[in-house]
Amino acid sequence: MTTTSDHTQQQAKDVLRGASRGRDWLRQRGLPYSDEIPLEASTGEFDGGGQYGIEVPVINSFRILEQTLKGLREEGVPVTRFNETLGAFLLSDAEVRDMLDLCRESEVGMVFALGPRPEYDRKAAFYRGGFGQSQGRRINNNDALAVIADEAIRLTGLGCRGLIAYDPGVFRMLKLMRAEGALPSGLQLKASSHCIVSNPFTAAGYADDGADSVTTQHDLGLSVLQEMRRMSPSLVLDIPTDVYGNKGGFIRFPEVAELVQIAAPMFLKIGASAQAHPHDPVSDATVRARVQRVALAMEYLDKSGLEAVYIGSKAPQRCVPVSA
Repeated sequence: MTTTSDHTQQQAKDVLRGASRGRDWLRQRGLPYSDEIPLEASTGEFDGGGQYGIEVPVINSFRILEQTLKGLREEGVPVTRFNETLGAFLLSDAEVRDMLDLCRESEVGMVFALGPRPEYDRKAAFYRGGFGQSQGRRINNNDALAVIADEAIRLTGLGCRGLIAYDPGVFRMLKLMRAEGALPSGLQLKASSHCIVSNPFTAAGYADDGADSVTTQHDLGLSVLQEMRRMSPSLVLDIPTDVYGNKGGFIRFPEVAELVQIAAPMFLKIGASAQAHPHDPVSDATVRARVQRVALAMEYLDKSGLEAVYIGSKAPQRCVPVSA
């Protein structure tokens, strides 16, 4: 006699997945084919050792940098590198130099965003409309490319060793500049979250175009992140652990141990949830909230029992500035 339970188990065994031809083609070539792929720990490390680093965004001025560093030290929380996110072309040489000097003295990295981003450019009208905003921050004129190239030369001349870009064409340009010596060979190029790196093939494309690291789309599941790591072994994954309120506000601190295991070498990108929007002014309270988020994420990692190895002090991916 077949029971209802037996029948249910038999049905489960017999379930066929859709897109079988596509799945077979992908699986036969060792490519991502399902979100139910078993999770496996990555064996990857940074150059010089270590599985993970800590990246803190929206450090857009010397004041914010100084306050954030002070708060992290008081909490006894490590930080690997900071991100400036509005565009360094809005900062004078003097302020950029001050920020780089403080980071170098503190042995902390600083990654500056290249500009002009399209919303600041003289052809910005398209991007400020609803349709343009959906297209991502793509550069649409040759003059802007020249300005970005010049900005990259300016920032690296001041000692910066990490740059953020938003456009695949810009990455190809920066890759060429680096190969020909117009930019330092050790310069790290980082793809912004606005590049919308949302699947393993997109991540591989940015790696081919010269990106050393990519900020992954905020809402990716563990299986997608695992396949990004597998398909692009040398690409550093910068994974947001919490999100601005206007982008959903979710916090995935309980997953930090899993993220480190499957995605190493990777950065835990922590602190965005301290703000509703990345363009909001950063107050003293925002800085305190961001420091608290970093400390809390590290507490979750410590309580997990995972013996994760922090990024080595000599890793170029730290983006520690050099003397100009």
